[in-house]
Amino acid sequence: MTNLDISLKYSRDVSTGKVPACLFVKQAAQRFLADVDKDNDLYYYDESEVHRVVKFINSLNLTEQKTPKKFILEPWQTFITCNIYGIKQKANDKRKYRNAYIELARKNGKSQLVTALSMYHLLMDIDAQVIVSANSRDQAKNVDFKKIKQFSQQLDPRKKYLVPYYNSIKFGTNELIVTASDPSKLDGLNASFCLIDELHEAPDNLMYNVLKSSQGSREEPLLMTITTAGFDTESFCFQLRTYCTDILSGMKDDPSQFAVIYTLDKDDDFSDEKVWLKANPNLHVSVFVDFLRSEVNKAQNNSAEKAGVVVKLFNRWLKANTLDIWIDDSYVTKSLEDIKITDEMFKDQDCIVGIDLAAVSDIAAVSYLFNIGGILYFFNAYYIPEDSVNSNVNLHSFREAGSIGEINITEGNVCDFDYILRDILKAQDLGINIKGLYYDKFNSTQFIINATDAGLKCVPFSQMPGSLNKPLKEFERRIKSEGIVIQRNSITRWMISNVVLVVNKMGNYSIDKSSKNKKIDGVAAMIDALGGMLESPIFSFDIC
Repeated sequence: MTNLDISLKYSRDVSTGKVPACLFVKQAAQRFLADVDKDNDLYYYDESEVHRVVKFINSLNLTEQKTPKKFILEPWQTFITCNIYGIKQKANDKRKYRNAYIELARKNGKSQLVTALSMYHLLMDIDAQVIVSANSRDQAKNVDFKKIKQFSQQLDPRKKYLVPYYNSIKFGTNELIVTASDPSKLDGLNASFCLIDELHEAPDNLMYNVLKSSQGSREEPLLMTITTAGFDTESFCFQLRTYCTDILSGMKDDPSQFAVIYTLDKDDDFSDEKVWLKANPNLHVSVFVDFLRSEVNKAQNNSAEKAGVVVKLFNRWLKANTLDIWIDDSYVTKSLEDIKITDEMFKDQDCIVGIDLAAVSDIAAVSYLFNIGGILYFFNAYYIPEDSVNSNVNLHSFREAGSIGEINITEGNVCDFDYILRDILKAQDLGINIKGLYYDKFNSTQFIINATDAGLKCVPFSQMPGSLNKPLKEFERRIKSEGIVIQRNSITRWMISNVVLVVNKMGNYSIDKSSKNKKIDGVAAMIDALGGMLESPIFSFDIC
């Protein structure tokens, strides 16, 4: 079988369920099948380049083996290789993909694959500059560089052509550099191939951006990111993952980005052996059933082990070492749509506004809520003073969101409440019937005086569990039954992922607001608006 035959069979087997695979792998397979279709007007498949890559990898021996064993790609690895190196653009004969995001559980041989590819680019690229970056010195030195040197030793035992140095290998004028995450030392690069290993450990997007910008003058660069899941759903890695899942689902279009994510589906039980292959494509090859059984047994008998097993061995993202995710991101993704409050369907419609002003120098959020035909429509607006952005740990995310209008960055060092009020009144001038503004009393006295003077009906909404319970449960019920539509906004999505529920002895829900960095202001405003709407006699609800 050719490499294409192997990848076509793999794609069809995961698509039909013959090979267990999660939704993201199925979507990647469908994308591949569409790209290599003979009727595709944009792309064609180049078996010759894939053959060169695979032949090179096959010439290597796997590292850390008791007896030498040739590196023969598994079908899932061939699938990835065919995607990245085989799909070419008809317009210019260059590779389709400039960026690749690969995510899978530990023990699946990811370091073997990507370090072998790093060696391939060192030897095959013209004027090659290969950068291998990890986010810990241990990963960089004792995993990545160790394997690279072992492959180098196999290819050139006498070190005649492949010359190793402290953190690099030279091949004529070509060079491979291995570095721990320190973007300040990487100015002036002209990288042909970049690999970032274990991106989930990265504290921000600086290294990624430095490496990506270093490839600007290259005609056919490749930036490859490979990682397992992590515990920080606020991280840049999770943001990139979200971007990739949006591409796979068709919500966003970026032909230059390849993505494949091996994980469990949201309803899968990690203790069910039938789903283990979804997160472990190298099951029975480099990761074994007995090992997973042992680890799952530990997790079931010791709750302290559970989060680590779920994240690292089944590649599920969790937040802050907790399994208590309020609403799975898949439901949030389905609810997000590119709607505008100026759309004709909202003109002359009744609206409830929820507002969360928080501290004077932090994020303020306003949520506009409509009930049209039994569907709840939310529009969120965010405001933060310039000085607060500059000192915030989420600086880069806020700057990016501000550049596309997802958050308003106002002048000064305190939140501009007059600016917020003007925006609400502008919305009213568009023909929206604001029937009430529901607010948290904290830090809102002067704003409410001004809003009342402007003619708005302002109603305080208690933040006690007895008041929050009903709208929180109603929001959860409706978003899971596709009864909510939310204007697409990365800040809103992020804030929903930050919510940690507190459940009292009566079973009532409230929101944990103790974390300073895990902002939930947008959700608080939405819940205030929904709570106000549930109390309002002009709106009709079917509540379970």
